[in-house]
Amino acid sequence: MPESWTQSLYSYDYPVSLPYYKRAGQFPGFFSRVIAGDRASTIEFEDHFRTESNQRLEPFFEVVFWKLYRVKHARNHGTQKTVDFVDKHRVSAADLHWAIRRFVEQPSVPNLSVIRAYLGIKTEVLAVALTFPAFLDPVRFPMVDRQTARWVTRNLGAHNNGRRNALTAFSRADRGLRYDDFDSYLNWVGWCNETAYVLTHRTDMKWRARDVEMAVFTAARTGLSLNVL
Repeated sequence: MPESWTQSLYSYDYPVSLPYYKRAGQFPGFFSRVIAGDRASTIEFEDHFRTESNQRLEPFFEVVFWKLYRVKHARNHGTQKTVDFVDKHRVSAADLHWAIRRFVEQPSVPNLSVIRAYLGIKTEVLAVALTFPAFLDPVRFPMVDRQTARWVTRNLGAHNNGRRNALTAFSRADRGLRYDDFDSYLNWVGWCNETAYVLTHRTDMKWRARDVEMAVFTAARTGLSLNVL
């Protein structure tokens, strides 16, 4: 029964060429990776973020560009807005790292708002800010986007069966997640952790919450059906 999950995870495909950032040359040693986009190369990028983000701002900018990569009209502009804001307001790597770590320790709207404030995010959309907890702690935190939010809303009935952590619908999936979706995000986090536990005990690999999200993201994009566990 978990074979569909394993198939979906290993079909994950999110290739990103960081050198496509228009100002990549201003950050020597960064924005040089061409990420193949499978699970292994994505984990390498996550590891790179955790290794470098304690003392350097560039990894945060790379993650913003990575997250926005498929929105071609926004990836350069959105990343540049973050770079300019952080520079103008003298936000440090320590500031950002502390804010993300605080959210990981206690996920809440106020703690998320601190991350958004340090990144200069003015819109109500949450997806970019919620990418960072998944990079800092992918064992416990999945990302969330329109693809996964739509999958949750369409499939929660079947996939809540027998679960302690139940999914709830995202009300803003088609327009981007907002603060009124935050409770559904927390339920998504809990459900992904429970699903990772189940899959770890039914397969020959250690699943992370982020892996569960990768499988759902792939299924949402490709139409693959994920078996109810």
